[in-house]
Parts: sequence; C-alpha cells; structure tokens
Amino acid sequence: MINFFRKIRQQLLAESKFSKYFIYGIGEVILIVIGILLALYLNNINSEQKSNLVEIKLLNELKANIKSSIKSFERTLESEQEYLGYNLLILDYLDNKKPYDDNLLKPFATYFWTVSSNPISGGYTYLKSKGIDLITNDSLRKNLSVLFENEFLIIKEENQVWANNLQQNISYPYHVNHFRRYFLHDSISGDIEVAKPFNYNALINDDKFKSINTEIISNRNWNIMSLQELIIKSEIIVKEIEEELEILIKK
Repeated sequence: MINFFRKIRQQLLAESKFSKYFIYGIGEVILIVIGILLALYLNNINSEQKSNLVEIKLLNELKANIKSSIKSFERTLESEQEYLGYNLLILDYLDNKKPYDDNLLKPFATYFWTVSSNPISGGYTYLKSKGIDLITNDSLRKNLSVLFENEFLIIKEENQVWANNLQQNISYPYHVNHFRRYFLHDSISGDIEVAKPFNYNALINDDKFKSINTEIISNRNWNIMSLQELIIKSEIIVKEIEEELEILIKK
C-alpha cells in the first residue's frame, strides 16, 4: 500500500503541469507573507511617526511652559532683591539708632510685602494625563518630573506658607497698628505707596518689630537663593529639550 502511494506521488511530481502549479502556489504564499510583513512594517513606521509628532508637540509645549516660568522667576527675583534692600536699610537705621528721614518712606511701606512665583505647568499636567512615557528619553523624562513635581512645587508652596503665616498673621497686623499709610504722587510713576511709623523712636527700641524684619530678611534670602538655583536648573532643562527636539525632528 505504501509503495502504491509512493508511485502515485512520484508520477505527480514527474508531471510538469503539477510542478508549475506547485511552484505558483509557493510563490503566491511567499507574496502574501511579504505583503503582510510589508503592511506591518508600514503600519509600524506610521505609528512611530505619529508618536514622534506627538512627542515633538509635547516637548515644545513643555519648553514654552518652562521659559514662561523662568520669566516669572526673574521678575520675582528682581522684586525680592529690591525689597530685601529696603529691609536691610530699616535694619541699619534701627540698629544704629539713626534719626528718621524720608529715605524710609518706601521701605516702611513695602518691608512686609511678599512676591509670589507662578510656575506654568499646563503642558506637564497634560503630559501626565496622556502618560509620561510619551517622552522617550529616560533622562529627560526624569528631569522633567523632578522639575515640575518637586522644584516648582517647593517654591510655590514656600511662598504660600510665607504669605499665609508670616505676612497675614504677623507682619501685616503689626504694620496696621504701628504705621500710617499714604500715597505720594509722582509725575512719572503716578501714586507711590509710602508709610510712616506713628512713633519712630519707640520703633527703634521695639524688639518685636526688629524680629519681624529680620525674619522677613531670612525668608527673602532663602527665596532669592532658591529662585537663582531654580532659574539655572530650568535653563538646563530647556537646553535638554532643545537637544532632544533636534534628534526627533531628524527622524
């Protein structure tokens, strides 16, 4: 029986017509496989291109957010340095028991002011909603996470704590009870807020006021140092984003 089927097989293989159909069938199978593989390859390329475009868009958004935040930090830093100068001037006058003069008008009006930093994080919030893994560069992804979720959050929360605790609960209530506020008109700047103590001589010997002023100085020094460091860190991240964008655009 085996020999019988073997003979039939040999006869079929010997016929050129069967061989042609057999080769044609193999060719069809190969073409189908190639077509499937090509379709998968093109689909993969298309998916990668779409992901690449999404990542480029997100990185541009994040870069814009960070650059806007840097500008906010720089404005805050400039104001803090100006107000710190006023605090130090008051400290010098009181510690050295200098007589009152009008150089203290603006310092006495602004010594307790706080300046808020407002980091922009809309792009990062959107990224988190879509999945932070859309940023394919591991190092950049980690650095972005640290910047937005740690560095930006710390500076914002510290400013809020200072404003809520020191200013609202201590320095401003003291100021209202010991100073008179009024405005001077300037032809260039318009109305300028100034203040005078009700009793300057008593203020010279007021340890509570000196303590408030030095506490504010301490907070301003911390804020200035933190802002300077944060600006540098933010600028480094912006550069990393720009380098990554150059790589992605070339793909």
